[in-house]
Amino acid sequence: MSRLLKNYANKITQIYKSGKHNGIDIVGSNNGKSVCDYLLAHSDGVVVDARSNYNKTDKTGNSYGNYVKIQHNNGYYTMYGHIKYNTVKVKKGDKVTKGQVIGYMGNTGHSFGAHLHFEVRNNKDEKIDPTPYIDNDLPSTTDDAYKTFVKGVQSTCGAKVDGIAGLETLSKTITVSKSKNRRHAVVKVLQTYFKSLGYDLGSYGVDGCIGNDMVKVIKSYQKDNGCISDGVITARNKTWKKLLKLI
Repeated sequence: MSRLLKNYANKITQIYKSGKHNGIDIVGSNNGKSVCDYLLAHSDGVVVDARSNYNKTDKTGNSYGNYVKIQHNNGYYTMYGHIKYNTVKVKKGDKVTKGQVIGYMGNTGHSFGAHLHFEVRNNKDEKIDPTPYIDNDLPSTTDDAYKTFVKGVQSTCGAKVDGIAGLETLSKTITVSKSKNRRHAVVKVLQTYFKSLGYDLGSYGVDGCIGNDMVKVIKSYQKDNGCISDGVITARNKTWKKLLKLI
């Protein structure tokens, strides 16, 4: 079945394309036929925005039509667009639980036929690829992801694996860049952690290799955290220290 639809399985009619279609379009699937269905909250959270009174299908008005936006316990958001007129069952400030009915699939806003436009946004409210989370949990909390990250760094760099970052762990870290240690095991650890922080890894995702997309992510992280934005991770440029929360 589906985590987003009450009665039917997911049928994806349009995939995520970063910068072009920042979500996925879903209808229900009933023996291969496309059907409408009630929409469910993906996870526990709080409604931060909602609309139910938009009764048009057009290109120039509210592109989402009627919608619900929920912030979840890990700081991420889910967005549900094109909901049928006057069927939204929640309002701003409401607490919702996983599987709670929040509305009915519709064709409002910039839409071509009834469907659900589903988005996932990171804790910076930036749109990311929702595909991995359609029927799976959202990324773990920052604390859990950080502990997993530290253990991953320790195990791939030869430090004592205890999940506690210190100078011994820092001393074992290596320089990571497109020209050096491009495919070291720690690269996948870094990619997984960046993804948990909400950075978009691009079309290759967590592949264990540093390409142009990964360099952009590293530079973005460095810029966001006051490090030299050169796309290279070293202890010298303070990026490792920042990642391990030693500064």
